[in-house]
Amino acid sequence: MPHMFVNRPRLHDVIADTPAERKNFRWETINAIAYQAGGLIFILGSICFFPALSAYADLGAWIFFFGSLIYLLVTGHDLIEVFVYAKQRKDPETVWDRLEAWAAWTYVFGTVLFVIGSIFFLSSVDLPKAGAWCFIVGSFLFVIGAVINVIQIVQADDLVTLQMMNLTALTFVVGSALFAVASIPYLWSLASERDETLLDGFLAWQYLVGSILFFIGGLFNYRRAYRVVAMALGRPTSYAHHPLKPLAPRRKKRWER
Repeated sequence: MPHMFVNRPRLHDVIADTPAERKNFRWETINAIAYQAGGLIFILGSICFFPALSAYADLGAWIFFFGSLIYLLVTGHDLIEVFVYAKQRKDPETVWDRLEAWAAWTYVFGTVLFVIGSIFFLSSVDLPKAGAWCFIVGSFLFVIGAVINVIQIVQADDLVTLQMMNLTALTFVVGSALFAVASIPYLWSLASERDETLLDGFLAWQYLVGSILFFIGGLFNYRRAYRVVAMALGRPTSYAHHPLKPLAPRRKKRWER
């Protein structure tokens, strides 16, 4: 599932008052590793939903549950980081700051719904329709969060960073849409067992592809974050800086002052 991606060095060391840029990036790396671990767990969980592995459906739901908990740690950390950044901000709040906070909240709420929805899919609970609604609404919130972050792309002032943000947004939005669409048929009741098996296989593929897209999006996002921090520290990057003329007025970034 998606999480925050913004065009600024993050303040991921949420404990220190004035953490160094390198220490912040170290925490961002931990955040990224946790996110990628959650992505791999979701890929494994999606495989368990294939009809040929129906005996492991409960295992798949438990895997989704633990993967969602890891994602919740990531999105919760992102939300705290947004609060810390707002607290240290000296300039008046702008629409971009509000959008960033809204996106962080949508990711957290969406992740909480996935945690709850995964439990509903367990055979011992047997509330697949409630689980489906949690996944549908949660996925919709992820799409909203990703779209909000897409709106912030106009703040990018480097071509390569812009491209990475676009790729991150694309994978997150498409992955969320696949999860939402794949969850809708769980609200249906099919008379034919053969049709149900075919549909379950198709839905499992959608979950699997969506999980892979989340994983790939996380890789793009971490690579973008590395580039932003490297440029802020004046370090060389794999691709030269390609300045872009801002499409909208913006205040000077913290690291540009």
